[in-house]
Amino acid sequence: MRLTSMLLREAGQKKFHSLALSVYFKHPVLKMKEYEILSRASAYLLAVDPEPENQKEGDDAFSHLKMAEIRRKKRAFQRQHGYTPASAGGKVSEMGWLEFAPREFRPTVHVVASSHVLAPYLWSDYYPHDWLTVLKQEHCRFQLDVLDGPGNSLARFALQGHPYHHPEGRDVALVHFQDEKTTLPILKDLGVQVLHMRDAQESQFEKGEDILFDGYAVIEEEEEKENEEKKSDEDDARTFFPLQEAGKLAFRKDDRFFATTEQPLPEGMCGAPAVDSDGKCCGVVEGIVPVTHENKALAGSAAFMPSYVLEAFVEYVERQMLQELLPDDMFQMCVKTKKTNTIGGGMFKVSDKGDVDETTMEESYKGMADEIKSKLSKEEYEAYMAILEDEKEKVKDLLIKRGGGNISEIMQEVRSQTLAVQQMVHDQYRKQHEKESAPPSTDADASK
Repeated sequence: MRLTSMLLREAGQKKFHSLALSVYFKHPVLKMKEYEILSRASAYLLAVDPEPENQKEGDDAFSHLKMAEIRRKKRAFQRQHGYTPASAGGKVSEMGWLEFAPREFRPTVHVVASSHVLAPYLWSDYYPHDWLTVLKQEHCRFQLDVLDGPGNSLARFALQGHPYHHPEGRDVALVHFQDEKTTLPILKDLGVQVLHMRDAQESQFEKGEDILFDGYAVIEEEEEKENEEKKSDEDDARTFFPLQEAGKLAFRKDDRFFATTEQPLPEGMCGAPAVDSDGKCCGVVEGIVPVTHENKALAGSAAFMPSYVLEAFVEYVERQMLQELLPDDMFQMCVKTKKTNTIGGGMFKVSDKGDVDETTMEESYKGMADEIKSKLSKEEYEAYMAILEDEKEKVKDLLIKRGGGNISEIMQEVRSQTLAVQQMVHDQYRKQHEKESAPPSTDADASK
């Protein structure tokens, strides 16, 4: 135990922006008895929850007291409710989808990687091998290593077997740890950083700005040992080498950015994070422009997906994950909350400062109308709204006629009148229906 603690403290002095991703496969049709390496590349951790304002750089001298108070409130909430609260500040509509679920029931980090690395069988243009066509997701397993030098793994962690791929075919995917609760504290002790997304509204991309690419090169060993029996996870001659390469933002084409580097990024850097000068994730490496490209200025550049495109994909995945976690009625409530910036779409809303305020009468009326519309047919909705509009006019007329008054009492008076009229109509309808449905009288009946 002392040795493990010492190794963790020693490793924790270093900072790792990325992790080494290995994908293994086994398929009975290919007569495989053991898992073998399928692909290797880089990956990194991206935070689900936003970075708290008072954890950012430049805090005042009392920031530790503020943090202590926040932790105290969270602990008190958890003791009372059993779960952690949502972590966002500001507008409810700006909360991430997964922030609506307690942390105990959802991941707090995403593992960002390249889709073609996690599932090469989906990328036939990259890998036109016939044997790949038989592979599916269930034939693969994934793991991450924290590497401190070539082949020197400090720790290894298993990932879940169902990645989320980009719906429009972009080369990015998200996957998650099998046991995040146990894994994250170890990663933190080892110095692995959980990155936060760059805010595109606060920080615009500028040509010539510094970008750091932090990942792993996958390099073939020069010599292979012959006639040596190897384990299933060692039967590939490629080795991970940690690599950091500085670059400068140079070009943009559609939703793909290009950065020039002193040396072209090597194989294995796909899926590595692009980190800006503030330490924020500003993108993910998609590939490298061939050095033989006809555009000499572009040749050899690193191509990466900018953070605002990645952010849209993360939002898509998180919405899907929340829908899988929650019952449909609760999920629809979350959708309404983000859309209207109101808690449950009801009588309260959250201001720009994060304060909970009561909605106006018109806002409440509109919210109620939207709720009714979602539950009734078109004819029923129109009839119901006609009654409400009639009641509104009656309330206005009584207020004018009486020169003011208690609006709640007047609304109750008008509602009572409406209900009385409705009851009278229902009684008349019932009597008429009973009369029409009664069997016709006979002579024998008439004589009684």
